[in-house]
Amino acid sequence: MHDDTVTGEIAGLLASARRASPAHRIEWRDRIAACGQPAIEAIAPWLREPKLAAFAVRVIERVGHDGDPELEVALRALRGARRAIDWSVRPDLEWALLHLRETVPSDAAPTPRSASPTRVLRAERPRGVGRAIRIPH
Repeated sequence: MHDDTVTGEIAGLLASARRASPAHRIEWRDRIAACGQPAIEAIAPWLREPKLAAFAVRVIERVGHDGDPELEVALRALRGARRAIDWSVRPDLEWALLHLRETVPSDAAPTPRSASPTRVLRAERPRGVGRAIRIPH
């Protein structure tokens, strides 16, 4: 259970952010994120609201930069929102996930690579048109 003071503070900050115009809502991000993991739990439902989802992604991403356990909670919340989030916010969500993965310690296991490296070049075409061209080294 969360401390009542923190819970009350987050509720007040979220109410203010909700009332703010979209252009000024971002001004509330850092104040909400400063509440840490409880802020992720409180703002997670906003991920399902198209008009508030992008802001929620940014708050969760900011909290994730505080390190463990906030990083893991942030990654879990954002990954869990992939299916439910509005399509227009999906690029923001993927950016946040990528950005947070960059903060994972470098001693994490490296990604395995193919025994024979291959470069992949893509022609400048509209999305979904054309094929990748593989050129062996």
